[in-house]
Amino acid sequence: MLERLEITDFAVARSVVIEPGPGLAVFTGETGAGKSLVVDALAFVFGARRGREVIATGAERATVRATVALPGGRKVIERSIALSGRTAAKVDDVPATVDDLRELAAGLVDIHGQSEQLAILRPQVQLAVLDEFAGLGPQREAVASTVRELREARRQLQALTTGARERERLVEQLRFEVDEIESAGLRPGEDEDLRKEQAVLGNAGRLLEDAAVALDALDAAPLGEAVRAVNDLAGRDPSAADLAELASTLESITGDLGRALRNYRDRVEEDPGRLADVGERLDRIARLCRKYGDTVAEVMAYGVEAAGKLEALTGAGTSLEALQGREATLVAKLGEQATALSRSRRGAAGDLVHAIAMELGHLGMAGATLSVGFSCEDDETGPAVPVPDYEIVITQSPLAGEGEPHPRAFTETGVDRIEFLVSFNPGESPRPLSAVASGGETSRFLLALTTALGKSGEGRIEVLDEVDEGVGGRTGAVVGEALLRLAARHQVLCITHLPQVAAYSDRHFVVTKQTDGARTWSEVSTVEGEARVQELAAMLGGPSAENIAAARALVRRES
Repeated sequence: MLERLEITDFAVARSVVIEPGPGLAVFTGETGAGKSLVVDALAFVFGARRGREVIATGAERATVRATVALPGGRKVIERSIALSGRTAAKVDDVPATVDDLRELAAGLVDIHGQSEQLAILRPQVQLAVLDEFAGLGPQREAVASTVRELREARRQLQALTTGARERERLVEQLRFEVDEIESAGLRPGEDEDLRKEQAVLGNAGRLLEDAAVALDALDAAPLGEAVRAVNDLAGRDPSAADLAELASTLESITGDLGRALRNYRDRVEEDPGRLADVGERLDRIARLCRKYGDTVAEVMAYGVEAAGKLEALTGAGTSLEALQGREATLVAKLGEQATALSRSRRGAAGDLVHAIAMELGHLGMAGATLSVGFSCEDDETGPAVPVPDYEIVITQSPLAGEGEPHPRAFTETGVDRIEFLVSFNPGESPRPLSAVASGGETSRFLLALTTALGKSGEGRIEVLDEVDEGVGGRTGAVVGEALLRLAARHQVLCITHLPQVAAYSDRHFVVTKQTDGARTWSEVSTVEGEARVQELAAMLGGPSAENIAAARALVRRES
């Protein structure tokens, strides 16, 4: 659940704090007031791409901070964007990537804005929706994994079956590269060690000179005389014993330093031959880095990779026959997995058709129907799957039967292509959703879909931007009822322009536009009691006695 949303200098917001609470929260306001602010801010904090244009006028940075309650505890997600266009994100004050935010959002929030309404018109999105409804994620991932394995096996086969001349050229190139890297006998961090040694060898003469100067100074008579004088002083004056102790310490340290300097002097050698060898070794490493990587570690990794490719091409590891056998095994495995996935989808399609029909009935679209069209194409290189070329699922009834097994074209989602076919009016033939849906019909269909999907789980954040677009006041109440049913399982945040929908909310926020003459911004406030009645009356047309009475009636009816 979203506990708190803090929006700072984002779009038309200066500083907005929203605590939506559980159930259904609605956001209302005049056109242009900035009602979609909440949707845009949530999309941004959970990884949506936004440019610096979202930074409020006069600000240097826009920031959105969301506090969410999860079964395992509370998380605080923060994302900001600077005028430079660079974004930064944190989860519980730990730096995070955009992928981290999107992964977190995938299990937590669904944002249905105007762009998402358009997305549902795409067949690939419809397939993902069906799979989500049916809980087919594991089956879908198993198919995707096998497809990736099959593609890799075929890539290796392609490499092995490439023309002999090209293959031989590649073998010779790889053999040269492997030999060059292996013969160098590189070790990790060697270049850094050599640079340190080079620095010592190159300055050996000066280092020896400095050591000699230091030793001469330590051996100078004044230091010994000073120690003897202090000892004599302490012998005559017992109160100066601490001075004698310090003098003894000085003498000891001086001796230790002298021995250490002599050991260092003995280790440092002026060795022009070794210096030349180190330079040549560094030059060799530099040449390898220019060809194979920026660092010694990268060069070594390239060598391992090249050795693997060479082994595959020469047949030292995997023979042509073995790869062909693996390909055949993977194609058969993919055929079994794709068949099972297709059957599961067709059965789930009937359940989805029924569920959406029920929700459309609740939304005043009892005459509307949904069916799901399945199709697949032949491909002689694909797995044999016994499904028809084309099939339409219109009910929960058992399917007519399977088709003959044919090699089918495939992707990581299997062999199925689907399309939602709808008829919004009795007597009309089903047609693709993208071809027949008006704004209001699409909105209600999306709500029906969201509600149907919502019955399969609990605890998500559902964000809907003007899902009642194109819906009149008469139908607004049924939309509100649908949102209330959805809010029984999920937290729902809804942008609406209908008082009939707003009246169903557990918490009502009003977005207003403010200005100081130089800058305009939006504010968000909670309305309760009489203030809520006044807002509903304004949404009905204005604060007339008739509208206020109607607003009170709405509040009493829905409460």
